[in-house]
Amino acid sequence: MMPDLTRPLQIAPDCQLIDWSINQPLPISERADHGAPSLAAAIGNFDGVHLGHRKLIAGACSHGDGLIPSVITFHPHPRRYFQPDLPGFALADDTDKLALLSDAGVRRIIRLEFDDAMRQTTAHDFVSRILPALGVRALYAGADFAFGKQRSGNMDMIRENGRQYGIDAHTVALESDEDAIISSSRIRAAIARADMAEAARMLGRPYVISGHVCHGEKRGRTIGFPTANIMLGDYVLPPFGVYAISAWLPDAPDQPKMAGVANIGMRPTVDGQTPRLEANLFDVDLDLYDRRINVSFLDFIRPEQRFDNLDQLRHHIAQDVESARAFHAKQN
Repeated sequence: MMPDLTRPLQIAPDCQLIDWSINQPLPISERADHGAPSLAAAIGNFDGVHLGHRKLIAGACSHGDGLIPSVITFHPHPRRYFQPDLPGFALADDTDKLALLSDAGVRRIIRLEFDDAMRQTTAHDFVSRILPALGVRALYAGADFAFGKQRSGNMDMIRENGRQYGIDAHTVALESDEDAIISSSRIRAAIARADMAEAARMLGRPYVISGHVCHGEKRGRTIGFPTANIMLGDYVLPPFGVYAISAWLPDAPDQPKMAGVANIGMRPTVDGQTPRLEANLFDVDLDLYDRRINVSFLDFIRPEQRFDNLDQLRHHIAQDVESARAFHAKQN
């Protein structure tokens, strides 16, 4: 199943989210030994929920046997836990990740807190204690899946030991294209070279940065190009520059998709100090402050530049708008 690109990213009403730290008792209503339903679960980090992830999730969703199609994932990403000072690398924030998992067809998302207790959990304990407590009866993972303390567990270990706990292990072949296995690392590399079409091909959708619109200096309005200033989270950032974009408002699902142009970067002409995403939406007159917005990066127009004055900046923004409008006209 491919993501629905005609609407904002939103979690389905019938998709249940369960957050659990293994330091805490699992709520009785969710415990398998107290009558909670059994699950067919795909497990992984699912950063970006790309085509390879969707293939894996499809296995759990098509399992049948009365099992609830589910996903088990981790928060924060183990990479962030082990390397807290690492620059942003996420392909989706938490909100969009949940929405994409829901869109892939799962009806239950179990988000395990990756803390010191999880880090210390042995592979045996994960199979013998955690998975049975969650009601997992069928577990789907890629051939490269590793888990447990020092990544000592793999799918062969689950296959050999899981049956005594009522768990069947299903290894899913990794999704490949003509070049290599589709992976989050390859997608990050495509984004890093501003190849947004290649990133979109592997994601199954355009690369999206979401955030809340905040107040800026309103310089864009004074030069005729008002912008929505969007707070950046833990995302992997494309090269600083100007992009053709489209945007959605999750709180207004009936609002049509909006075309536009955006600059992501330091804004050197006005001596900006921190990276910022500034989006100029075409033919739109909406109050966007404090609202969440999904911004899809569609095409790279030019690198970020420093101009001598605001008149030069205005001139180049006008050219950027013309380039972005031409791109959107071709897409339509």
